[in-house]
Amino acid sequence: MSIFYWRELNNTPITPGVYAWYYKPEINLCDQNKIIEDINRLKMEGNKQEAMHAVRDFLHNNIFRFFYEEPYKVEMKGPLKPKYEGEIEHKFNVSDTLVERIVNDPQRFSTIKRVLELSVPDFASPIYIGMSERLRTRLLQHKELIERYASQVSPFRESNVSDGDQRDHSFAHAIRVRNITPTRLFVIIHELSDLDDSYIDIENILNRIHYPLLGRN
Repeated sequence: MSIFYWRELNNTPITPGVYAWYYKPEINLCDQNKIIEDINRLKMEGNKQEAMHAVRDFLHNNIFRFFYEEPYKVEMKGPLKPKYEGEIEHKFNVSDTLVERIVNDPQRFSTIKRVLELSVPDFASPIYIGMSERLRTRLLQHKELIERYASQVSPFRESNVSDGDQRDHSFAHAIRVRNITPTRLFVIIHELSDLDDSYIDIENILNRIHYPLLGRN
């Protein structure tokens, strides 16, 4: 296996294989220092509840919002029963005890920042898994689409692309919608040039056991 960061994608091999995109979350040092100052100020003013709200907002804006699952489409029906259908949204349940520990000791953010960045990929799930006969070509297509969507104002419409390109466009669009910084993305590849087209089977299986967030097949 090999790892390639955003700026290194031109160096990926042309051989067949499977690949997985990862996102490395980042807590900006300036943002970290500001939230620590805000927590300490609010506590000094006797506004502990506001401090807890500030921590929840910070965790949402800097970490959790990048990892929301897309809504599920659900349908409920039964014999001689009304039928119900619609979408249900993923709701992150931020632990009260986590928030309170941070409010009591805001410097915990320093450890969270450091370990969070080191956690990828060893403790992280891939956000996209794919395969290709020519890895470099495929990955540069991803990069081009991500950059294109990052500069677009118009929304993504499925009717605009073919079925074969659907996942690629959906992935690039999701990166934009979640405001993920492309340079925080990297890819891990596994070349399979000696296994004919077995990469197709492997990609299929990996998608079904790892459930990548932004592009399932």
